[in-house]
Amino acid sequence: MKSPRGFTAAILFLSALPLAALYQGLAGGGGETVIHFSIALGSGLLCSAIHDFPTSLWATWLGRLSTGPLAVIFALQGTSELTRSDRLKDVAFRVLGQQLEGWLLTGLLVWCMTVVLSGGHGKTKLLGLIAVSSAATVRAYATILPLSGTSLEAAAPALKLLYLMPFVWLLAESKRRAHGPEPR
Repeated sequence: MKSPRGFTAAILFLSALPLAALYQGLAGGGGETVIHFSIALGSGLLCSAIHDFPTSLWATWLGRLSTGPLAVIFALQGTSELTRSDRLKDVAFRVLGQQLEGWLLTGLLVWCMTVVLSGGHGKTKLLGLIAVSSAATVRAYATILPLSGTSLEAAAPALKLLYLMPFVWLLAESKRRAHGPEPR
């Protein structure tokens, strides 16, 4: 396997919503906290797996500088929900979670596309192009929506699910053999 940590990170990202729904149903609350901690752990694991995906030095640094802070932001958001601290919630969501989180997501998507273009092969490369392009399109839409006085959450919240598409690709890319194209 090319990247066990990348594979596990992708699983954490993709299972965040189902785990949150399950927890919410069983515990009667706390689904948001589960989402934030799943994404925090996934981001941290992905940060540690960035070097498993050969890219140029600038792309490697961009991947690390995007995923590391995302892990911290999502952990702070989850912690603010657990502690119910208004001050921590303000920092985690309003200060860090608005603009910075969006820019870090953009950096992550640029890293993903760099991996797709520089190391992808066959069906996995095609999946990566479609998945990362879909998420990048939603990110661009979310960036321009505030110009019209609205947000992605208000305009089309279901589009946020397309942010998960790169993790479907990451699952496949992480599972590939370390060298050479995927098995047939």
